[in-house]
Amino acid sequence: MLGCNSKAFFLAGVVLATAACSSGSLSTSSPDVAVRRHSGGKIQHIVIVMQEARSFDDLFCAYTGADGKCADQTTIPLEAKCTLSDTFADFKRDVKTGDFGKEHADCPGYRRPEYAHVPAAELAPYYEIAQQYVLGDEMFSSTGNPTFEAHQYVIAALADAKNQPFGKTSDGCVYRQWVHTFGRGKIAACFTYKTLGDELSESGLSWNYYRTADRKHPIVSTWDAYGWIKGGSRGISPSSTFIKDVGSGKLASVTWITPAYADSDLSGSLSSCGPTWVASVVNAVGESQFWNTTAVVIVWSGFGGWYDHVQPPYLDKQGLGLRVPVLVVSPYARSGYVDHVQFETTGVLKFVEDTFGLPPLAGSDTRARNLATSTLNLDQQPRTFVEIKGGSSCNMR
Repeated sequence: MLGCNSKAFFLAGVVLATAACSSGSLSTSSPDVAVRRHSGGKIQHIVIVMQEARSFDDLFCAYTGADGKCADQTTIPLEAKCTLSDTFADFKRDVKTGDFGKEHADCPGYRRPEYAHVPAAELAPYYEIAQQYVLGDEMFSSTGNPTFEAHQYVIAALADAKNQPFGKTSDGCVYRQWVHTFGRGKIAACFTYKTLGDELSESGLSWNYYRTADRKHPIVSTWDAYGWIKGGSRGISPSSTFIKDVGSGKLASVTWITPAYADSDLSGSLSSCGPTWVASVVNAVGESQFWNTTAVVIVWSGFGGWYDHVQPPYLDKQGLGLRVPVLVVSPYARSGYVDHVQFETTGVLKFVEDTFGLPPLAGSDTRARNLATSTLNLDQQPRTFVEIKGGSSCNMR
């Protein structure tokens, strides 16, 4: 099992996210004193929404003002039954060849499906959020690895595993599967190194994690692997509960939310509900008492095997990975702004750390730019929230 001393190995620049050995604090309705001390009261709540496995070009290749390229005029709906490969081996091959998208793809009825993109009509909520707030077109995954590692990066900024869990272990891990390490064989997928949840708890700050377990797609609940939520669902709520909690005056300093399988953008989910679900999360915050002190960050877990025309910066042996979209929503967010500043996903952690006066966890969030530096203007007056109306319904197959 990986120990906390593994952080030193990754100070050269690799990061992943995991949960901590202690259980997380539950949400609170009032701002923490430490928040006011470190942020001046402008941002007291940060909500991190982790969507699933889409490259920037796959969702925003035709968005006006963004560095997008539609490699093929073919469109494939979100709900199409496609299976694409996005392993670490795929990423390493892409880096060598410069052909970022030629993966193994199974998508009946489509030729070269990995080069296609989602029709804009299905992305109306995402486009509406971008038009009102900020879309970043230079967000690179901190890892070239797929979802399991990417989710870790937005919790702990380090990891020692690649690709997805497999098989069954017989030990006491909550997530009883194995993962491959970088050069040391396999270990149980149950990590104990320090996370942002630990730091928040140690500083007296509240945090919460909302996810909906789904047997069809356990990857969206892989955070169960980590010690911070050992014991299963203790202190964890379905993602749908977030909307009720916010409406009733409960919001932690930092909140992580992952979608149910049908609400994810993962290829093969047979659903186009992801954009509508994200809009419901944004609307819940915008229509609540917390709007004037909150920032919502929506980021995607990885490229999902879909084409992107921009070669990622190669900072270390694990990444950076391919581009993913990022949306930043806040009363202090720039209006209708496309941000061309280069970020990596641990820039989300850097935002949290700088806002609440917390130290970095590893090399990745040490080197990362704070996501807020060019997306927010804390000197402006907080603007009134306007409901995200696009995509009031979604399709499921």
